[in-house]
Amino acid sequence: MENQTEKQIKTQGTAPPKSAYFWLAGIFAVVFAVIYIALLLRVHFLSNTENNTATHLLYAFVLLGLLVALYIYTVVSRKELLYSLKEAGAIMTVFGIVITANIYFAYVSPYLMFVALTGMIALPFSKKRDAFVLNVFTCLISSFLLLDVLDKSEYPAMAFTVIAGLLSGAIAIYSFPSALTRLFSVVRAFVTGVTIIGIYFVLLSVYSLDVTLFTDNIMYIGIAAAAQVLLTGVIEPVIEAVFNITTDYKLVELTNHNAPLIKRLSVEAPGTFNHCLAVANFAEICANAIGEDPVLARTCAYYHDVGKLNNPTYFTENQGGYNPHDEILPEVSAEIIRQHTVDGYELCKKYRVPEEVARITIEHHGTLPISYFYNKAKSLTDSDVDINEYRYHGEIPTGKIGAIIMICDSAEAAIRAMDKPDGEKVDKLLKYMIDERLKLGQFDNCAITMQDLNAVRMAIVGAFGGLFHKRIKYNNGKGT
Repeated sequence: MENQTEKQIKTQGTAPPKSAYFWLAGIFAVVFAVIYIALLLRVHFLSNTENNTATHLLYAFVLLGLLVALYIYTVVSRKELLYSLKEAGAIMTVFGIVITANIYFAYVSPYLMFVALTGMIALPFSKKRDAFVLNVFTCLISSFLLLDVLDKSEYPAMAFTVIAGLLSGAIAIYSFPSALTRLFSVVRAFVTGVTIIGIYFVLLSVYSLDVTLFTDNIMYIGIAAAAQVLLTGVIEPVIEAVFNITTDYKLVELTNHNAPLIKRLSVEAPGTFNHCLAVANFAEICANAIGEDPVLARTCAYYHDVGKLNNPTYFTENQGGYNPHDEILPEVSAEIIRQHTVDGYELCKKYRVPEEVARITIEHHGTLPISYFYNKAKSLTDSDVDINEYRYHGEIPTGKIGAIIMICDSAEAAIRAMDKPDGEKVDKLLKYMIDERLKLGQFDNCAITMQDLNAVRMAIVGAFGGLFHKRIKYNNGKGT
């Protein structure tokens, strides 16, 4: 399970604890120290200019000012990073590494600087806006810190490098769809590398009114572009592994039907497998509707019911006419049913499924009552029946994705069981289900709003027709 600090941060809604601000500031302080020390070493060992204390203080002031600006951007515009310090640590590590590399490679030539590498590597671990902003700050810091170190004759080269970095970074981040496979990421890096060379060609040719300046530096430009392509493919999985971050690449791999648990589900519990596919379609649409990660939502839906693998025939969708619950007491049935949430989490851990996905197995039913067997128990006795003995023993959702899966899971099963469902019936059903879960406090630990819940409801109503369509009947009586 998550450690207590991570869980506290994730369950605080829109008010992260003060400790999150402190730890984020600590991450920035470490990055400041690394970059500043790297710069001082560069000045001391590789610079031909005289540098005094005033110059060193200027370096520190410029670097600190830009990092403070980046910190303010983060806590004001990207407060979500305060809930995921692993993500903040990952992208700031990339940020610090690239700037440090630029400080030293610029000693050979400013054209050797990695102008778009920060954006390309950070993109899988952050939103596009974050990657773009980081790339901008990388270019600005790399150039400002080297102004006093470089010869004045190299200032135009530095200016071209900054422009090339801003343009190529924006193109790499915004001109391609989100990379859902590692191969596509490498392809994007290659195209970006070619774009960098093209931008330099235009800038240098316009500046010198011929191509001589470009051809004189093509070796450095080409090496830098090729290095960024290679480093993107090498550093991304390393950062992912070191910080244990679940990227879209990993999520797509998990939803492959040949992934071990999914393959088992399709063979051993085909009814549950088809249910999970339908829930995944709903969840993806709902996540898009409220601005959550659709790939994460889809993956969580694939795995939310894997615990049913331990007793597949005790669940309706896998039964072929025979129901084993008819032969056992309702309290035993309830125990078998609710056990699938715990079993699911244990299976996910066994198969090394990321925590972000695994925890949905114990959240998707929360602490809801298992009404069918509770009512069955009441019908078999005249004495009182404790409803708490017929509740799921899981955890209520700690994030919006968990709430989405909880709603979509119940909605899919209920809609499929409805007699002649239509939009009005489905909407009424969803309103009842959401209201019931609100009354039972199932959304008390996540930041989902009423506006989000309404958007989720409307998304399911809009999607149900496509997922539960009626087949057209032809004159021979057969459908298609």
